[in-house]
Amino acid sequence: MSAAPGHSQASSLPLGGTARSAKGAPVSAELLRVDDVRKNYGPIEVLHGVSLSVARGEVFAIIGPNGAGKTTMFKVMTGEVPSNGGSIHFEGRDVTRLPAHERVREGFGRTFQVARVFHDFTVLDNVIAAVEARRRNRREPLGSRWRCAPSAEVREEAMALLADVRLDPMAGEAARFLSHGDKKRLEFVIALAGRPSILMLDEPTAGMSPSDRADIAQLVARTREERGITVVMTEHDMDVVFGLANRIMVMNYGEVVATGSVDEVRCDPKVREVYLGKEMVGA
Repeated sequence: MSAAPGHSQASSLPLGGTARSAKGAPVSAELLRVDDVRKNYGPIEVLHGVSLSVARGEVFAIIGPNGAGKTTMFKVMTGEVPSNGGSIHFEGRDVTRLPAHERVREGFGRTFQVARVFHDFTVLDNVIAAVEARRRNRREPLGSRWRCAPSAEVREEAMALLADVRLDPMAGEAARFLSHGDKKRLEFVIALAGRPSILMLDEPTAGMSPSDRADIAQLVARTREERGITVVMTEHDMDVVFGLANRIMVMNYGEVVATGSVDEVRCDPKVREVYLGKEMVGA
């Protein structure tokens, strides 16, 4: 297990290595690799040479106290902001300088701490827009070029995605009237509509009730199992993290404290000191 702040070698999955799922089944070799990434905002360095690797098919969680640099790390990995050093490789290709929309085309999906949906669109139209964007990007058929309304095939795909998360009864409602939990589910569906290889979830259960948190955790687990999508997530709820993650990376002040399995991270004294606390050891 990687340890010690100030060390940039935080990757615990060597090239060609394998990790194992929560059920013990092997997951495939490396999908995403980040090497020595740095990020400055003016004179302030927020990320101090962070490295990680994510295996195809695993759930990789990034945790740490507020201000640890988790969201900045997400922004850099997804291309929302450029790094000031280091490199990012996805499926063996260097994507370090690709902007966010180009990384979506490469296979990234993303959700945010505060759900980003089109509030004035209906729930269905939000998903239709995502399906049509993917089809345009991948040159998949959209129907007649003279068609004003979405094709039956696009509409059917969008409705199937909504049904999968039980939002189909609300398909005709404006997204602004959804509850917080339902907006998060809708954003999740919008990300899935792009058919990503990797799903980046920034605080997927933030602000949710316990029952909604459990529903989202089940949705993430089912999506990974049924669709084979790799998941990278930040999350404050340790029950969610420990229940979903194959491996965990702990950050503090823009550095990597430790990377390892759930049990390794739980038992690491540095992690207990900076984040989990002693009460989590026997949890």
